[in-house]
Amino acid sequence: MGMRTRFARVAVLAAGVLAGCGAAPPTVDLTSGYASDATPYGQLLPRYTREAQLYDGFDTVAKGFATWRAPELRRAAVAASVERYLLDDAASERLRDQQEREARSVREIHLALYTPHKQWNDLEAAGTLWRAYLELPDGSRLEPLEVVFLRKTDKSRVEYPYVSPWTREYHLRFPLLEGEEPHRHLTLVLTGVLGTLRFAY
Repeated sequence: MGMRTRFARVAVLAAGVLAGCGAAPPTVDLTSGYASDATPYGQLLPRYTREAQLYDGFDTVAKGFATWRAPELRRAAVAASVERYLLDDAASERLRDQQEREARSVREIHLALYTPHKQWNDLEAAGTLWRAYLELPDGSRLEPLEVVFLRKTDKSRVEYPYVSPWTREYHLRFPLLEGEEPHRHLTLVLTGVLGTLRFAY
């Protein structure tokens, strides 16, 4: 099953849950105008998104989707936001400037993580069971500058269709090394006593 097909199934499920519980009107289209295959952002999203799963026998320990918010993807997201939210010139320029500044200062990954037990899904906590780092091609590792827990909103499901009612979302921000290639290969590693998830780009 392709990543886009999985995205579509998750998006349909999320839309059904929202419609059923009254959280959003059933006529709200959560994905096709923003992250569908017909949009530049939707076409780039699978390129920068990886999935990893961790099992104990037949039991799921953890499952995650991680999107590297590379400069190319950020620019496509800005264009989609300008179009979908009908932003005026001033608002569009502010959004572009913000995203360009962030792209030059940090490497950011959006992570949606599912675990069957709530206490296992606490990456932002000081005593978390997990350790996150970036593994570079030369074997060196980068520790995150910060791990930010993101409150779930309908907008998160628009931008990242793999987000579901059962995932918790984070931004993991890592340093950019002076003079490094912006599109070099890297691997996000999430590891700890429960096992290891690897998201290789």
